[in-house]
Amino acid sequence: MSEAASTWLRNGRLYDVRAGRFQAGDIEIRGDRIASVGGRAPAPAPTIDLDGAWLLPGFIDCHVHICVKTETADVSGLWNNALPGEIAIYAARAARRMLMAGITAARDVGGWDHHEIAVREAIDAGRIEGPRLFCSGRILTITSSSTPYYRGMYEECDGPVAVQHAARLQLAKGANFIKLLATGAVTSTKYERSDAIQFRPEEIEAAVAIATDNFTYVAAHAHADSGIRNCVEAGCRSIEHGSFGTRDTYLMMKEKGTWLVPTLCTTPAMFKDPAFAARVQPHIRARYQEVNAIRVANMKLAHECGVNIAMGTDAGTPGNHAGDNMQEVEVMVEAAGFSPAEAMRAATLGAATMMGQEAALGSLETGKLADIIAVRGNPLEDITALRTVDFVMKGGRVHKQNGQPTAFL
Repeated sequence: MSEAASTWLRNGRLYDVRAGRFQAGDIEIRGDRIASVGGRAPAPAPTIDLDGAWLLPGFIDCHVHICVKTETADVSGLWNNALPGEIAIYAARAARRMLMAGITAARDVGGWDHHEIAVREAIDAGRIEGPRLFCSGRILTITSSSTPYYRGMYEECDGPVAVQHAARLQLAKGANFIKLLATGAVTSTKYERSDAIQFRPEEIEAAVAIATDNFTYVAAHAHADSGIRNCVEAGCRSIEHGSFGTRDTYLMMKEKGTWLVPTLCTTPAMFKDPAFAARVQPHIRARYQEVNAIRVANMKLAHECGVNIAMGTDAGTPGNHAGDNMQEVEVMVEAAGFSPAEAMRAATLGAATMMGQEAALGSLETGKLADIIAVRGNPLEDITALRTVDFVMKGGRVHKQNGQPTAFL
């Protein structure tokens, strides 16, 4: 630790992610790091009194699309006629909303013409507020009928050589990792099926090889069971969605150490506003309705099989807004059978571990980055307490206090 002056967060209840319980104590902050946990602030030290609040590590959303306009019900027209800069401004506002909701780190798993990377750089430089962003750049996809929906998000590439080129291109644009579509998507044209295979095993392996060469990994969108297996066997680090997996496949994921990011809140988010849902393209609306029960049941199965699970919302799907990220943790508890402690671990230390960031993020421990949030109720007793984030600190800087944003610039 440096010799910078300490500030203490006092009079809070501190969450131990590993033990799954709160305990009384104060936290010493020095610079951007946690200097000590659980002691008591000395009388003359600068302090922030949290008045008995429940303190947790900053939450991590492992599946967002900050450039996608979630107020748009018809995804076939995303960003048509957008003005220069409009997408980046939208993404920056989405990033700030996530931070104010207690999301201090996030993986953007499909941006739009790399605007999200510009937002990441502005956040890192301290010019705007937002979570720590880890970005994939464009999503690698086969030739697809859905590319016109996502012309700024998709990078078409067919065959291993083209996949290698596309992966290298994302890394050259500043991507932290590679994202690919191993199967079809739910939010797609009527000609695309989510249970259909897209990339073949040799193409997935080509992407994994490039990622490995560059000390990073592949996140694979995969709904179909055989597509999930292809990705696990190829060495992808995470499976996004994993909707139609079977027990044997989930057991394979457990054996191989492959992570699952379920994104269960997409259907509840779309149908929260019935008038909005009614404007969604009929074939997409019907798919969301049909897949929801299957996904919830299969996430219960994956959990029972011992698959490593990290929280992700898929913020960016219709009606699934950045800033409402805690709804995923609620669905994990209320619908998918996770205990509050299990769901919160998936959104903190589990998510950090999946991203290879566990040395710096995911728990309130000495030496880690001071990414800390506080709520007014005990989420172990009522998971909805996470909806009302009263305090947000990222890297030792307070961004929200007493429920209100603090002055930034």
